[in-house]
Amino acid sequence: MDKSRIQPVGGDHAIEVMAIGIEWSAPLDELCLRALQTVYFESQLLKDLFPQFNPTQTFLIQQIHPIGVSGADQQNLFQEHENITPPQFVTKASGFDINKVEADGKISWTISIRPEILSCTCTAYDRWKSIKPSVLVALVPFIDAALELSAEISAIGLQYQDAFRLLDGISPEITKQLFRRESRWIPSHLFEEPSFWHCHQGWFSIGHNSRRILNNITTDLAEVNGVNFARIGGQHRIFSISSDGKSQNRIEKSDIDDVLDGLHEENMNVINEILSDGALEAIGCSVKRDQW
Repeated sequence: MDKSRIQPVGGDHAIEVMAIGIEWSAPLDELCLRALQTVYFESQLLKDLFPQFNPTQTFLIQQIHPIGVSGADQQNLFQEHENITPPQFVTKASGFDINKVEADGKISWTISIRPEILSCTCTAYDRWKSIKPSVLVALVPFIDAALELSAEISAIGLQYQDAFRLLDGISPEITKQLFRRESRWIPSHLFEEPSFWHCHQGWFSIGHNSRRILNNITTDLAEVNGVNFARIGGQHRIFSISSDGKSQNRIEKSDIDDVLDGLHEENMNVINEILSDGALEAIGCSVKRDQW
């Protein structure tokens, strides 16, 4: 691959963004959300790592119907009786974000707490062997607090977006340099397309302790702000069910480390099958795959 024509966005890697999510079997209630907020404020380590705190709120419509009056008739009722209270907008605490902000003002790390999910997003990716421990340091205190309040993990997801700048534009020649011609993930006709294209696909596989994994891969050649990019988006989610979907297979805290390594392996396998040898060499994957 000619790096003067095709450039990984990260220099020695192609990762634009990585995200990890812990999904709950039922939404966390307000008591649990407050407990997770307390975890942050009582941890000097978390406050040092993520000094920016932003609470989030949900807007709700609180509609009060007078006795015997349906919602359909309420509009006319408001017009006829000025003393009847119209629907009220109320806010409800729905979690928070904590961020690490770089000197240039860009957010490089975000931990998001929501009733349905606990997630970590990183735009300052290095390598998996250094990123995963950092993610666990940030997430485990919140996971512990949620599990102590009877939360259960329903799924864990890992998401990557790899990107390459295409400095000479999009063409069959560039496609053939970047992607593996015999890849089962790239339909053969796309290697002859002269312009933008998009490919999305999904399948199930078997993950750690015989659990079900849903894999989704999106490949795009597109223009963004006048620059041509090739992007590969990979999302891999392991569920707390058996691979055949017939029985529960709970995900415990002790499983998380191995689960994440397994999801990373799923993504790495796809990348190795999609990208050409030259592209893999450019991002350090061709010889020592565990460095990716």
